[in-house]
Amino acid sequence: RFFQACLTKTDYGIKAQEYLTGRGITPEIIERFSIGVALPNYNALLSALGKRGCSAGLLVQAGLAVNYDRGPMDKFRGRVMIPIQDPRGHVVGFGGRILEQNSQQMAKYMNTGETEWFNKRTLLFGMNVALKEIKKRRQAVIVEGYMDAISLHAAGIDWAVASMGTAFAQEQAKLLARAADEVVFSYDSDAAGQRATVRAVSIAKEAGLKVRVLIVPDGKDPDEFVRKHGKDAYLRLIETAVSGIEFQMQYVISQNNVSNLAGKVEAVSNILPFLLECKNEIEVAQHIKTLAQRLTIDEGLIMSEYRKLSRKNDRGEAVSKWQIQPNVLSTEDLAEQLLLYVILKNTDLALVYRDKIDSVGFMSKFRGEIYEGLLKQLDAGSKSAADKLFTELSNEAATELAQIMTKDLAEENGEKLVDDCLRQMRRGALERSYEEHRLRADEYERLGDDRFLQELAESQKIKDEIKKLY
Repeated sequence: RFFQACLTKTDYGIKAQEYLTGRGITPEIIERFSIGVALPNYNALLSALGKRGCSAGLLVQAGLAVNYDRGPMDKFRGRVMIPIQDPRGHVVGFGGRILEQNSQQMAKYMNTGETEWFNKRTLLFGMNVALKEIKKRRQAVIVEGYMDAISLHAAGIDWAVASMGTAFAQEQAKLLARAADEVVFSYDSDAAGQRATVRAVSIAKEAGLKVRVLIVPDGKDPDEFVRKHGKDAYLRLIETAVSGIEFQMQYVISQNNVSNLAGKVEAVSNILPFLLECKNEIEVAQHIKTLAQRLTIDEGLIMSEYRKLSRKNDRGEAVSKWQIQPNVLSTEDLAEQLLLYVILKNTDLALVYRDKIDSVGFMSKFRGEIYEGLLKQLDAGSKSAADKLFTELSNEAATELAQIMTKDLAEENGEKLVDDCLRQMRRGALERSYEEHRLRADEYERLGDDRFLQELAESQKIKDEIKKLY
């Protein structure tokens, strides 16, 4: 109520109202979502609620104030304030969007931290206002951020909810499954949004939901698109949204150079686990047929690989890094992360092992970018290379670096750890090469081409090299 009063009864609130009007957010939508504004003062909320008997300590605990050296201050200042409510309409947290466009040093969006009431995994923004329409349509549109959801509601798409970030969770999927039969993901079209959609599709299917994916054209987010093109254009995007598995296949293919056999093998390997999530073999057969046509690979070979993987899955064996938990890494991923962690902490090792690391290379292009950036800093004579890397990297590589640097490892023997990581990375590279030659041998044998003997010999040679590593 305080934030709402600041919006409607202060001069600063006029600026916020102009911003909201410019985004097509009407007074009715402002009321529906209880939108307000935080004043730019350092203690406006602390003072107002303090007079009503609310202690600074409690506001800090709730994530609305922060303790500084000079004492507690308001966490949210100069922001449009959006209450985050549970499905019953209880306010459990807040999101704030910066108003001053010249405040580049400030984060554009900020949330209250998680508390015992506010757990993002169990909540969907807008569920309390969208629930009735979701139940009526048996469909929900899922976007990333609360401004996306609010803009869709303003345009009349009032069955939209937001996952408040790109980490869609099993708890959120189960929440939706109680109200809807189908979900349509409409995440941002950038690289992070697409990766998140790939994982989210699997999670939603696991909850028993039918899943489709809406691709917003021209790299726009849903908020920008619906404000520019309107409700009818967005409804057409919903109508033409592709199935979840179709999107996953398209994404994987786009991430591999399928003009050569190695890229095709990698693409098939990453797509097969998604096929295991299909409900029946008829659906699987159709997708394999489509995949074979796209990659110009024999349909029978893909089906054979699928059945092998299916048998592994039936025995409870792990089949892919794409499985439901998005943070589970393959051994090769982990080896690359650990290697970078060690050489970033001890840059002398980066120079000692430079030739060996170069000969193996990185499976992840973003981890490769981190490594090349580190060498560039070291070659320039920098003594604190890791500290300067963040400003030089792409957003995806910087995110990867931040994840790597949060690890907490004992480093009694850095050289041994580097050797172990390089061995695992080498094994991963050899296994991919082995699979490429084996599939090529199968294809040549099917065509009656004598070159299959050469490919078999090469695959056996690689298999022997793998054994020598351990």
